[in-house]
Amino acid sequence: MRQRAISSIGVVVVGLAPALFGGPVFAVVFGCLCLVGFAEWTRIARALGGTVSLVGYAVIGGFGLAALAGGREQAALGLAAAAVGLPLVESALLRPTLTPDGSRDWSLGTTGTLYLGIPLFAAVALRQTDGPVDAGWLSDLADALSPGWDDAPRGLGLLLTVVLVTWLNDTCAYLVGRAVGRRQLAPAVSPKKTIEGALGGIGGAVLTAITADALFGLGLSVGAAALFGAGLALVGQVGDLSESLVKRQAGVKDSGSLIPGHGGVLDRIDAMLFALTAGWLLVPLLDRIS
Repeated sequence: MRQRAISSIGVVVVGLAPALFGGPVFAVVFGCLCLVGFAEWTRIARALGGTVSLVGYAVIGGFGLAALAGGREQAALGLAAAAVGLPLVESALLRPTLTPDGSRDWSLGTTGTLYLGIPLFAAVALRQTDGPVDAGWLSDLADALSPGWDDAPRGLGLLLTVVLVTWLNDTCAYLVGRAVGRRQLAPAVSPKKTIEGALGGIGGAVLTAITADALFGLGLSVGAAALFGAGLALVGQVGDLSESLVKRQAGVKDSGSLIPGHGGVLDRIDAMLFALTAGWLLVPLLDRIS
């Protein structure tokens, strides 16, 4: 229990500190986490009887660099095309004859690359979102911790909101599910998750988003903040179930053993990967309806 508690503190520090600095610090740290996650994905792929193309490491790194350089939709689309095309080209060149393994390896490689690469792009782009905030303390903090690059206080507030909403969604879902959970949510994938827990997580996420909006001075209406929280919660829960599905099919308990008491990196950021992508996509909509 003590080891798990110490690991939990480490996870929080690694998750929040780079976000505060933003710029290349956040891009490099989160990029490294995604690359470690891809290494764990290759382990899961082997358990499924497949092999993942190593070109995925380069493409995932490209997602992070493109976002850091200010790239937007066109860059993401081009890298997504590379994630699909390059493993296929490699497979075709290295395999003299067509086998069922080629299609499986291509699918696993492309899926793993997009699974980690798109959220990396979204996270870095979200952290660099332009615009002011009404919370002076957040602007001062962002300015103090970002020497030599754009402090992007609004991006910091949005990223912290996504992180906090995702964590509180997971925590509230666990607590409510443990207290009053009766009906299973997805018994074939994750038998311990309940519908009551999922609803509790969404409720906690909505309250967290509304509180974060006021704390960080994002200027969203209450309705927009509630929509943001509910959307992130739903997508995050899908992300959690998605990794559980893959692990169950592969017959592995954890994606890795890097974090004592918690498993691997993918086990810690499965919901965050989906929520970060949703957050980046939802921000323009929220700005229009607020």
